[in-house]
Amino acid sequence: MDIPTKYYVELEHDGFDKEAYENAIVFAAKLALQDKGVKRVVCYIPTKRNTGFLQPFFIERAINRMFATNVNVDGYPVPLKIETKLTYARNSNGAPQDVVLAFGMDLDHLAVLDDYNCVRYIIAIPWVMELTMPWVVRWNAVEITGKQADVPTSGLSEVAKVALQELTGLINMSTGISHPSDNDRAKTYVRALHKYEASLNEDNVVSYLVTELHWTSANAKEVGLLVKKLNEKKRFQGGEKTGLRTHYKRWQEKLKDRGNSK
Repeated sequence: MDIPTKYYVELEHDGFDKEAYENAIVFAAKLALQDKGVKRVVCYIPTKRNTGFLQPFFIERAINRMFATNVNVDGYPVPLKIETKLTYARNSNGAPQDVVLAFGMDLDHLAVLDDYNCVRYIIAIPWVMELTMPWVVRWNAVEITGKQADVPTSGLSEVAKVALQELTGLINMSTGISHPSDNDRAKTYVRALHKYEASLNEDNVVSYLVTELHWTSANAKEVGLLVKKLNEKKRFQGGEKTGLRTHYKRWQEKLKDRGNSK
């Protein structure tokens, strides 16, 4: 059974919720105790000015030191370190050893953490629940108290899943759709799906690529942006514009063959 690596804390109200935040900090310590691979807990904040997230729980001297180095705190099994969006981007390589307490981050900022090699667990601590929930939905993240979240399904049709699986098998996964031929192929597939699917949602596409097909969030987002452009009735250059029905019929046949083989 896979051990969950994505967690969140549910707030009673938007904004600072001291009890919920404290519960998340305690939960991070429990993860560190249970998993010997955890070497530190990172308090991840937007900028150096956002220490208000931490001031109710740590003394000012400790907070100042945590910007510079790993700091041992009484009652904590591993050291703590403060990282901002800027500093953590420079220190994100290495073994997956960090429990990250992500304070006040939305989907885009949390998706960046998803791609960092050093991150072992993420605990999303919202400021506005509505902005964090898309990440919760994407990963079916676990609420730290065990409360069951009402998480909707992906919303992708089975044909769309087949198309994205086929795309995944054809491109260079290490570079996503940056290579011209992979970029053209992705644009063709998005055009075909957009034309023949009743609805194609950017977030659903990105979430499926990341959680089921193991794309990085950054690479999946590039595909999502293509979907978004077409949904907004905008255009992009590249990809086939004719013969799209042929692609869609192929995906339908693949799906049919899978059903017949069961």
